Amino acid sequence: MSSRLDPEEALAGPFYVVAALLVVIPLLDFVLSVPSAEFSNVQWRFAAVGLLSGYTLTPILGLAMAFVIAAVLKQYGVQRWLVAACLSFGVILLALSAGFLLDMLQLRISVPRDGRAAFQSAWMRAIIKLVLSTIALLYMGWRARRMIPARSRHRPPKTVHVVSK
Repeated sequence: MSSRLDPEEALAGPFYVVAALLVVIPLLDFVLSVPSAEFSNVQWRFAAVGLLSGYTLTPILGLAMAFVIAAVLKQYGVQRWLVAACLSFGVILLALSAGFLLDMLQLRISVPRDGRAAFQSAWMRAIIKLVLSTIALLYMGWRARRMIPARSRHRPPKTVHVVSK
């Protein structure tokens, strides 16, 4: 008996850890960078979502890495969970993007004339990042569904023994 594992089995655990770190560390950086939550304050919401836009790419790479690991190892339960996570995060980012645009419309009238160019540049860069991240998450989640085999809905018929005289 050999205790040697195939390379994909031996590295799956460490690679999952790296994938999780790619998701968790940027989110932790974001949470620690944002001042205490003031959801009713339009300036806070605008700043928080604008800051979040800069932290989206690395978690997407982490999810993609986890998808590759799960696909190689044919871990369909993990793949299902990742599909749900990608689609959920994509919908959340879509909602945050819509809210960000509404907050931008409210704030733009209060921006002084000399700060309008910087304000426009900031919100344009943020919304581009948010929209592209949303598209990537939704596309990755939607397409990844196809690599998971469908669960059989039909059970094989039970054998019936007919006894006749």
